[in-house]
Amino acid sequence: MGRPIDHGGLLSRRERLFSPEPRLGWVFRDRWWFLRPFPEPPPRRQPLPDYLARSVHETERAAQRRLSRTFPISAGVGGALLLFAACTAGGSGGAAVPLGSFLLAVIVAAPGTALTWWAVRQRNAARQAYELAQRQIANGYEEQTRQWHARKQAHDAAERARLDSLPEWGAAPRPGRRLDVFGGNLWAWEALLTTYGTSTLAVQPLLVLDLSREVVCRELVELAQAAWMGVDFQLLPSRQSSSTLLADMPPRDLVDAIVESMHGGTPDASRADRSMDDRILTKVCEALGDDVTLGRIAAALRALMGEPDDGGLLTREERRHIAGNLFTVEYRRQAHANLSRIESYVHPLEDLGTEPSKDGVGYLTCIALDSQARNVRSELLTDLIVQWVTHRIAASRDSTPALIIAGADELARRHLERLSDACERRGVPLTLLFRRLRDASAEMIGGGAVAFMRLGNHEDAARAADFIGRDHRFVLSQITKNVGGNESHTSTDTHGEGDSETHSTSRTTGTSRTWGTNRGSGTTYSGGEMFGLFPDRSSSYQRGSNRGGGSSVSDTEGTSTSTSRNWSAAYAYAEGTNWSDADTTQRVYEYVVEPVTLQHLPDHALLVVTSAPGGGRTITPVECDPAIVTLDRVTTGPLPDPPPPPQAVPAPDQALTSPDPGQQQPQWGASPAPQWATPPVPPPPRAPLSMDPGPPGGQPTGPRPPEHPRQGPPPQFGGKG
Repeated sequence: MGRPIDHGGLLSRRERLFSPEPRLGWVFRDRWWFLRPFPEPPPRRQPLPDYLARSVHETERAAQRRLSRTFPISAGVGGALLLFAACTAGGSGGAAVPLGSFLLAVIVAAPGTALTWWAVRQRNAARQAYELAQRQIANGYEEQTRQWHARKQAHDAAERARLDSLPEWGAAPRPGRRLDVFGGNLWAWEALLTTYGTSTLAVQPLLVLDLSREVVCRELVELAQAAWMGVDFQLLPSRQSSSTLLADMPPRDLVDAIVESMHGGTPDASRADRSMDDRILTKVCEALGDDVTLGRIAAALRALMGEPDDGGLLTREERRHIAGNLFTVEYRRQAHANLSRIESYVHPLEDLGTEPSKDGVGYLTCIALDSQARNVRSELLTDLIVQWVTHRIAASRDSTPALIIAGADELARRHLERLSDACERRGVPLTLLFRRLRDASAEMIGGGAVAFMRLGNHEDAARAADFIGRDHRFVLSQITKNVGGNESHTSTDTHGEGDSETHSTSRTTGTSRTWGTNRGSGTTYSGGEMFGLFPDRSSSYQRGSNRGGGSSVSDTEGTSTSTSRNWSAAYAYAEGTNWSDADTTQRVYEYVVEPVTLQHLPDHALLVVTSAPGGGRTITPVECDPAIVTLDRVTTGPLPDPPPPPQAVPAPDQALTSPDPGQQQPQWGASPAPQWATPPVPPPPRAPLSMDPGPPGGQPTGPRPPEHPRQGPPPQFGGKG
């Protein structure tokens, strides 16, 4: 048989819902995010010293060589000597081997035998040392592993005990004075009203207008009654006769409420009709005096229209005064349509508040429309309830209760805006629950904090995603890794010497001699008579002589000598390594929350969107199921700050030797310190490439040392000889 359910324990846990600080639900934070892993690395088996294995190998080879070569040769030579001695003794007639031959054979075989025995002994000793070292290392490793496991189990047990004391569910406080909730089903609304309503009742009174026509406030009312709180639950229109909806409204406010309820939902309503309706109702209320109810107003309107009325709500004198003296016959004829419309509106609500409840005002007041109220009467009551609440808040001078309206889709936008302004002016927390994100609700979004529940309609989900907004994100589109190396060695060694000697001698001798003679004579005729018949005649005679000579002698001698020498040496070396680690990102402009995500939210999940002080929006996922309070590790306040991550504990081998402060510690390629799990930080997409890629592929030879210059004089290349 199973154990009985502990209803008392569950009920005592349910009482925690009435803890202070209004909350929308709970935020989950996995306590295992703060698990501190065991910082000490597991022990590693110590490798055997190389000299032991090398000793075993060397002694094995030495013993094998002695056993295969030295000992057989020595034994063979000794045996041959003994055999030869025995043969010699038998040939000479002796009966025994001579002692000298025996001693000679032993002396010949003894060194090889001794060397072989020593080699075998060394091999056995090396094997024993190797096996002993193996057993000691294995035993030490097992002991270290056992102690390490014991310390790890103790650390894990302490961590589990510490994490079991950390809460996993913390309260999500109400963001701001006004909250608009869009989407969700009736079960989700009931859970949200229960979670938020109970925590609000621990701070201040609460007024709930349940216009969903499915009485989603039922669980909140039952919990408040079980907690011995004063509850005023009014179900309309089934029990509207006992309602105190309009009991505390003065006639002027009642007239405004009726007129706004009649024309508030029609934005194209004629101002003349509204003014006429207001004048008619004002005059009627003045004629009724201090006793103004919806039933008496309806009876007065029928009296104005001349219809019979046997209700007895008006006295004969009041009926005569209203029918004869309130308006003229012509005015009543022109206003007959207005009178008929007002009377048809008030008629279904005549018995509202005729039998008021004697319980008085409750700490929790719930006014709900029943499930059979899908008719014109419920529509009239919906607008009238909102007008009553608006006037009550606007006229209040004292602290007013928090207000929740479930099913505000059918209310006019101007009525909601007026109610929101009145609540904001007087500091009244206002919560509006809309089934859809369209029409009036779409126009109201953004006036305060916004929460989204599951939006099944794709158009509503798209509008919600547009409201949350888009964001530029850099997404990884390509990863490029390139590791390369190049190594170049250039060595140039040049030795050269030149020796040149030139001797040149020249001599020039020359003689030059010149002689000359010059002689000349001539006759000249000039003049003449007329026509040239008798020319004039003149004559001249000239004679000359010139003689000259010259002589020169030159002698030139020259000598030139030149010597040159040349010697050189050169060396060059170059080595290079290159690498690259590149990520290619691309900026995209996408939804912060996709519409399909809003269409598939769980029933009790909310996405609370609040405006950040520095711009942008903050999205908080919240779970509003009231049954969470019955779980373990649940706190009624916000989650405390996570504990800081502990400092990394060095490994045992690093803790024994403290590093030199002046020595630079390696930054790349070293073993990373243990990282503790932190919830908000997502892991990187991949590990970064090490800045020390190592040597490139191939057979790197390293830098070549430069050659030393030769000693002594350089060699002669073709000297003078």
